[in-house]
Amino acid sequence: MRSPIIATALIALAASAARADEPKFAYEKKEDLAKAPAWAASVTAGFGLTTGNAQNLNLTGGGSAAYRFDSNMLSLDAVAAIIRTTLPIAVAETQGSTTAVLSSVTQTTSEAWNVKLRYDRFFDLNALYAFGFGGGDVPAGKQFVGGGQVGYARALHKTAKDELVLEGGIDFSHEIFVTGTPNSVDIASLRVYLGYLGNPSESLSYNVSVEWLGNVNSETRPTGEVGAFGDNRVNGKLGVTWKMFGNGSLGFRFRCLYDSAPAPKPLPALPPGLQWPPGYTPLAEKFDTFTEIVLVYKLI
Repeated sequence: MRSPIIATALIALAASAARADEPKFAYEKKEDLAKAPAWAASVTAGFGLTTGNAQNLNLTGGGSAAYRFDSNMLSLDAVAAIIRTTLPIAVAETQGSTTAVLSSVTQTTSEAWNVKLRYDRFFDLNALYAFGFGGGDVPAGKQFVGGGQVGYARALHKTAKDELVLEGGIDFSHEIFVTGTPNSVDIASLRVYLGYLGNPSESLSYNVSVEWLGNVNSETRPTGEVGAFGDNRVNGKLGVTWKMFGNGSLGFRFRCLYDSAPAPKPLPALPPGLQWPPGYTPLAEKFDTFTEIVLVYKLI
């Protein structure tokens, strides 16, 4: 008999005439900035559920908002993803039994969230920026990550339909691990960001970016010492939005995260009679990817 499946539903609502997480073309002359909309905001929500032989629950959500005033801009971005999966396991039929029966265990395979508040001060094609952030990813071993960045940005190339931006600055992060000793680390890093925004037609927009963070201080981690530039983090993003009909659009989002010095991975509970070897500290995977397709509807 086929398992009942509740299909994934993805909904995205835009709260103004422009989405805050799409190309904003913020590098303009002061008189042109004054003509741009003051507010832009959007929210997204996703839900997926599979029952029967395969059991999964997926919840995703996020939101963006931006406010322009004079030659300044404040922007807020938030995103979260939770995935719970039920897996079959074998357990003893009774205590002390040598025969096994089929049971199940439910695990959280994704518990990631991130919030960022950013300020930009524009000078034509140049800008100074500062932002603070907080987040976490328990399956990746990070209970909490928080900090801030400051730096300089410049539009290297700009037309009415596309824009290439380079940013450089410094970053300070404080990470709290789910497990391990010491249970936290402070990281001072150099930051370089390159992003391209395009809007070739009224029905198509896209953005591509890559960000690199490299530590300049030595770190004492549960697995030992990490020297300068031994903890490199790379974040890559790709987004495409197609206008389908009226105010409705279809969006594709892809993110790839790389960490050369990942956090210790949380260890699952063991069956009776087993124990982990002394000092056993497995690390989280160095690569994480996230892909989603969303329906976008512009309300105003």
